[in-house]
Amino acid sequence: MCLFKAGLINVSAENTASPYVAPVDEPAADQKDLDNAIATAPKGLDISDPTFLRGQFHKKDSTEDMNASKVIRKSENNPNDKTGILRVTHNINQIGAIWSNTSQSNFLDVSQDSSMSMWLYFGKPTELTVDNIVLTDKDKQNMVGMSPEKQLEFKKKLVEERKEEHEKEIGDGMAFVLQNAQPDSSPLNSFGGIEAISRYDGNPAPGQTLGVWGADFNNVGATAQNAPISQTAIPNSFAIEFDTFLNRLTRADDIDGKGVSFDADIVKGRNPNKPDGWDYYQNITGQHISMDYPDGYANYTIDKYDSNATYMRDITNGPNGFKTFFKMNHKNLHDNLSLTDANWHHMTVKFNHATSTLSYAFNDKNIDGTANSTSIVGSQQLDMSHFKLGDNKKLMWGFTGTTGRFTENNLIVFESIPSFVNADSKVSLEDTTKGTIIPDSGDDKVNIGDGLDFIYDLNYKNGSKEWSQILASMTLPSEVTFTDGQIVYDNDPDHPEEIKASEFNNGKVEHLMRKNLSNSNNHAKVVLHTTVNNRTSPVTVSPQHARFVSDNFIVDDDTPEFNITIPSMLLTISDKIDYQGMESVPDNTQISGDVKYSNGSYIDPSTITMHPGVNGVTQDTFNLSGSTSQSAHYIFNVPKSKLHVGSNTVTIKATDTSGNTSSVGTVIISIGGGLQYKVSDNVSFQSVNVGYAGQIVPRQNDWHIQIIDGRDIGSSWTLQAQAHDLINVVTAQKLDGEMVYKNDAGKILSLISPTDIYSNTKQSEAEQTVNVENYWNSKKGIFLKLNNKNSSGNYVGKIDWVLTDGLPNK
Repeated sequence: MCLFKAGLINVSAENTASPYVAPVDEPAADQKDLDNAIATAPKGLDISDPTFLRGQFHKKDSTEDMNASKVIRKSENNPNDKTGILRVTHNINQIGAIWSNTSQSNFLDVSQDSSMSMWLYFGKPTELTVDNIVLTDKDKQNMVGMSPEKQLEFKKKLVEERKEEHEKEIGDGMAFVLQNAQPDSSPLNSFGGIEAISRYDGNPAPGQTLGVWGADFNNVGATAQNAPISQTAIPNSFAIEFDTFLNRLTRADDIDGKGVSFDADIVKGRNPNKPDGWDYYQNITGQHISMDYPDGYANYTIDKYDSNATYMRDITNGPNGFKTFFKMNHKNLHDNLSLTDANWHHMTVKFNHATSTLSYAFNDKNIDGTANSTSIVGSQQLDMSHFKLGDNKKLMWGFTGTTGRFTENNLIVFESIPSFVNADSKVSLEDTTKGTIIPDSGDDKVNIGDGLDFIYDLNYKNGSKEWSQILASMTLPSEVTFTDGQIVYDNDPDHPEEIKASEFNNGKVEHLMRKNLSNSNNHAKVVLHTTVNNRTSPVTVSPQHARFVSDNFIVDDDTPEFNITIPSMLLTISDKIDYQGMESVPDNTQISGDVKYSNGSYIDPSTITMHPGVNGVTQDTFNLSGSTSQSAHYIFNVPKSKLHVGSNTVTIKATDTSGNTSSVGTVIISIGGGLQYKVSDNVSFQSVNVGYAGQIVPRQNDWHIQIIDGRDIGSSWTLQAQAHDLINVVTAQKLDGEMVYKNDAGKILSLISPTDIYSNTKQSEAEQTVNVENYWNSKKGIFLKLNNKNSSGNYVGKIDWVLTDGLPNK
């Protein structure tokens, strides 16, 4: 984002006065609040590239910039946090605007469904103190003759008396705006695109306009404002306003050519049954949100309410004559809100192209990303002809904001931009023991011992950019134990990406996804395998938060609530069993435990059937025998032939003749020894543009080559690699280049035939794990070597890995 000089506007009561323009980087009026906003800002998108364009507007007789907006970094010194914060205003008498850069694919496509989300910050009233309180002439008269100590006491008393009223002294607010303003589309505001802003007499109009509504600046005389106020608003537009300052003045002496009446009461008439004696069409209380067409039509008939009008003309008389002014008809109104509370507020905006409906949900997410139930929602079916798009399907969108004689830090952090990445997530749970899905099956109960999969479906709908470098962060409840997981991508379902047990820490699984989601790979299914822990009493498990974040899209979700129940039968099982090697495994490994009823009833072993399984394969059932007692003992022998080197999972459950089923018992039999390897199913190199002869292309961070040696001390092994041609997936054209290996000496070795990559000799009796990629760096390892320029596209190939027992011949 380029940084321009912006403006501070000081508008006097006379509309012809020259606004004062100050630099955009002048200190904030409330720096303490701005520091708080930046420190507490949530993670957001990187908007440092030309994602948005600052509005460009100035006085009609000047070229000096008057836009107060600017993009700032949340963490200037943290390269891992690229969150950009849009600062719209930060001082008094300001007007700011920033717009989506349609030339960089940032727009609202009205031909398809869209969703965007963001965090909004509206600042807080400045703290009233004895140092900044404004004294009236009467106050000054009262202080005449007082000692300094008495004057201080008098000011402290004034502070307490005026504190409540002072809390209303805050800037005007912001507006979310859709627009297709074109030059000369309005005779009184002939500016379009990024030059769009509320204007009066050709000059930007701050204050209650919020930078988007019409300018109520011509008030003198009973016939004033006969020219349409709508034509001073941003043309061809629709706005959601966040109004933080009530403009309710209607006395003739208060109507001063600055716009002060948009929030005034719209009265139906007298009603003696109401507390204040009036009926209202509109009686706004406090800070509020509403939505309408800023260039919608005005009703010029006094005392005639028009529900479709945006503006309603009124007239008042005073010592200095008649004054004409406008009230605004607020549609989809939510009032009495607390916007200026020094907190970030989340908003999701959606567009349904089938019905042309724009909707929003405000405060729908907590600052930690968890969902929040909110009633502050609104929707309106848009008249698409109002935007005068023609064959164009792209609406510009953005934010405008203003302050008057009071200040406000208006800030925005974006989470998603619809034309870049349009995606969503869905979370469900699968009880793999019972075969039920939560919440789809309607059964939210799981038993202790059940296998429970946490499933996160990520769906990329469309966009101009890939959803890249996705960090998945998934919280799990303490009532389950995580074993492992995987990610299945639609474009390669046969090679799931592994999520290891070691990636679970402090109640959370964090995993950097190795593949991007895009138009050609639009779905990923993340599955975390867990087992429900044993317990003695039922419990309801609350939703658990998950976040999938990158620099160009962020989405949060929560798992459904579920209930852990205690089955009618309980089962115990042996602890984990470890063998050093296959040679130490007996012909049969004994698994044992007890079965009993959870209500304490005596159990008849002859009525019990045991159902074992080894490594996912169901084994023959067997019945128990013995005398009736409080528990029945079982023994299950696992044949050595059913086991393999590594981790073996043995499960067992019990049923009785009355239809009762126990929880599932699980035990792991771990067998060391042997020589094993694990390599990534899919690896990649960094993207290049065309390339050149001799170019060495580095690897991405998705290379994982792990060798596990459980043999005797002194055993050796050698890893070899052989690479095949890389082929364009669309054109089938062969890449003019090859994969190569660069050794310690910097020598480049071809991988046309099997080539030694790494050798090792075991130095201890303990099982040894070697991650080969950890010994590679920017100058060593496998690289892609280009021989010439190549056509753009995705190229795929294959690497054969050969693990040999022994050292290579020298």
